Amino acid sequence: MKISIREWDRNDLQDILSGWLDYCRTAVRSDMRLKPDCESAMAQWLRRRYEDPSSIGYVAGQDNRFVGFLIGRVDEWESVPPVLESRRIGIIDAVYVLEQFRRQGIAAQLIQRAVQNMQTANAAAVETIYEAGNQASAAMWHGAGFAPWMVHAYRML
Repeated sequence: MKISIREWDRNDLQDILSGWLDYCRTAVRSDMRLKPDCESAMAQWLRRRYEDPSSIGYVAGQDNRFVGFLIGRVDEWESVPPVLESRRIGIIDAVYVLEQFRRQGIAAQLIQRAVQNMQTANAAAVETIYEAGNQASAAMWHGAGFAPWMVHAYRML
C-alpha cells in the first residue's frame, strides 16, 4: 500500500475537522462534553490555524483518499514564570489516522515529516501530548524518539 504525505491545503480542512471531531468523541472523559456548536467552532479554529504562518500541516493519502493528518506549529516558547531563556520549539498538536489505516506506520511518517520541517525551522525540540492510557499511541511516540518529560495529571472531582 502506497501512502503519500503532502502539505495540507484549504481543501483538506473538512476532512481534518471530521477526523479530529471523531477523535474527540472517543477520547473525552465523563466530565467532558462537546459543545453543541463544536463543528462550527472547530471549522473556525482550523481556518485560523491554516492561515497562521507558524502552523504546519500534513495530510496522508492513498489513491487520492484522505487517511490521516498532522497539525503542529513552530514558535517561540516562554516559560511561566519567565525565568528561562525563550527558545524556538515545535509543537505537534494532533496526529490522526483513520481506524482502518492504523498500525501501518502512517502516523510515524507524518511525525517524521513534521520533525524534519521543525528541524529546518531551527526548533530546539519538539513536544506533543498523547493519552497516557493508550499503549499503541505511547509505543508510536516512543518509536519516533519521544520520551515523557513532565506528566500532565488529571483528577476528576
